[in-house]
Amino acid sequence: MRTVALNVQNEREPIFVLESNEADPIPDKYDIVVQVKACALSRPNTKILSDVYKKCPRSRYIVGYEVAGIVTQTGSGVSNVAIGDSVVGIVSLSSHYSGCGEYCLLSEYDVVKKPDRLSYEAAVAGIGDCLKAYTALYYQAHVCGGDTVLIIDGASSFGNVAIQLASQWGAKVISTASSNEERGILENLDAPIAQIIDLDQRSNILVSSVLEETGGVGVDVVIDNGVRQFNDEEDQKIVGENLRYPKPHKHDVISCLGASGKWITQQPSLQLDPPDCQRLFLRGGSVHFLFENIWTLAYSQHGRFQHVLQDAMEKLERGIVKCKISKTVSLETAVDALKSLEDNRTGKVVVKI
Repeated sequence: MRTVALNVQNEREPIFVLESNEADPIPDKYDIVVQVKACALSRPNTKILSDVYKKCPRSRYIVGYEVAGIVTQTGSGVSNVAIGDSVVGIVSLSSHYSGCGEYCLLSEYDVVKKPDRLSYEAAVAGIGDCLKAYTALYYQAHVCGGDTVLIIDGASSFGNVAIQLASQWGAKVISTASSNEERGILENLDAPIAQIIDLDQRSNILVSSVLEETGGVGVDVVIDNGVRQFNDEEDQKIVGENLRYPKPHKHDVISCLGASGKWITQQPSLQLDPPDCQRLFLRGGSVHFLFENIWTLAYSQHGRFQHVLQDAMEKLERGIVKCKISKTVSLETAVDALKSLEDNRTGKVVVKI
């Protein structure tokens, strides 16, 4: 079968390849084989993947984790789905089969049935970001009515979903934009946004704008899209902190937090110095690392994971949560689409097979 993978034999220059001789997957007792109809593209984080596979290094990484398709084979112990069912789910990082391929292998606990009225493309465009947003807002930040939430890069596909869910749960939302295009997307959202902060105007605008909007109190929750950790150019070069788009400094994020504020970060290499920790301590604040793939790596929360996927599908089907598909590509052109994926900041790229 044909499948897309990331070849990392040369660690300095990993390359995406379209393989045509991959063996068809064979399901274990609780696994299912899915004929993929659509897959959402996301660029693999090689640093995280190398840590996941530290004990058993791999020369290739799978590509595409949000998939939808038709079940073609089931293991002997599978009871939740049957052959012929249309399903949508999340491929585990530990899998050997890419979601971006003609067939993939999933655990029966990592999929739910796709609503008939929802297309395969719409399902994969929303499932991953919904899972990520639920993890951040509900399980980590415990957002409820009356909270104030700052969502960095709200025009991104994940930020878009997070804004919609936070608003539906009664929170006041503040967001940031890095261009006029992103501001336009945020202004056209159905979900109300109290303030849109343009990060490209000046470096210190985030803290002053947040404190002005909240009357000097600060926000209850900050969800970032990565942060700057150094100001000195030499330090940035040493650690490879070459940012193509504006990101807030970690000090600014801490300064935006109110009493007992929660910082949900996507910065895996976050370094907090003693002064940073002291500032968090004086706020009674906390830091949570947002890594939604833990749901499929640690099978200790099957019930909650299934509930999140089911609820996400219901909201997508009913139009309560809307996702933007910026481009649809074929399996043959998926490799080219992956190479330019970093330039796509305001929607999902979906492979239709």
